[in-house]
Amino acid sequence: MAVKFLDLTAQNRAIAARVAREFEAIHAATSYAGGPAVAAFEQEFAHYLGVRHVVGVSSGTDALRLALLALGIGPGDGVITVPMTFIATAAAIVQTGAVPEFVDVDPVTCNLSPRALLRYLEAGRFRSPNGPRAIVPVDLYGLPCAIDQIMEIARRFKLMVVEDACQAHGAELKTARGWVKAGSCADAGCFSFYPGKNLGAWGDGGAVATNDERAAVLVSKLRDHGRTSHYGHDLFGYNARLDTLQAAVLRAKLAHLEEWNARRREIAARYRQLLGASGLLMPAEPEGLRSCYHLFTIRSRKREDIRAALVGAGIGYNIHYPLALHLQPAAARLGYHPGEFPVSEQIAETTLSLPMYPHLSGADVETVAAAVRAAL
Repeated sequence: MAVKFLDLTAQNRAIAARVAREFEAIHAATSYAGGPAVAAFEQEFAHYLGVRHVVGVSSGTDALRLALLALGIGPGDGVITVPMTFIATAAAIVQTGAVPEFVDVDPVTCNLSPRALLRYLEAGRFRSPNGPRAIVPVDLYGLPCAIDQIMEIARRFKLMVVEDACQAHGAELKTARGWVKAGSCADAGCFSFYPGKNLGAWGDGGAVATNDERAAVLVSKLRDHGRTSHYGHDLFGYNARLDTLQAAVLRAKLAHLEEWNARRREIAARYRQLLGASGLLMPAEPEGLRSCYHLFTIRSRKREDIRAALVGAGIGYNIHYPLALHLQPAAARLGYHPGEFPVSEQIAETTLSLPMYPHLSGADVETVAAAVRAAL
């Protein structure tokens, strides 16, 4: 393939020596579940994010589910989220027994629209027996959501907020406290360490970040069978621990995250230069928000022409996401219909993701842009 959509080999080479040393120490101590590597990663990631607590778990989905459970969300509760995201966001809500209640996204940022959220809450026509108890905004493609506005609305309506930051490792937003990391401002922030993420493991992994000590303690128990001692359990929990070997990989990659994110921003800027006159909609970065460019998505009614040109040139691509969640078969029982969330549906019909990873060369970026321009 001329240009891969994602290539992790250069990242792996950069961390290989450190990971080998970490693995040797883990094997020597045979500390394969929990242990110093997990605790060290939790501390280092908490420091990076600027939060008091990080609890490592087995996936981003588990991070969302356990965070919601720790904040008291359960059967009959409504949890507001967006239909333009990966299905795990809604699946985690369903797994708590709660009901996903969708609100459309902003057409510029593709994130939860605070205006639409406020309209929904003020209208009071809810789909869950208990009404909304929480909001799960998503930092789609690596751009932070309007968390300050969302938190203000949430407090007005006495709702919890769990930020789905699973695509936003290292993204930043400006607040009254200055620039802060995505995932650090809500009641809990959730991260996925799926291999293709900006901070990705060599398998699955996730984390919950929070300043709420009680929530951190509950997530720690829930991830490990409700354990208080080796054979003491004060609640029924899950087997959802962060794997020790993955923690070692994540520690090594965390040391490079700022450098790799800076390169992603350079690539995004170059794409904008090369495609600026093409008529495409490209990722927005409003003032006060800094994307980590997990993805570089373009939007066009000529998506099929662009896709065909990329395939013809041997260039990888993806579509995130081709069907909004309210139209997925899994969501049929929620009772939504086509046309209810027009912005999300339009994004699903027009978006296409171009190659984006920190070791993408300048020549590769120009090759991709040339193929897109030719298609238009």
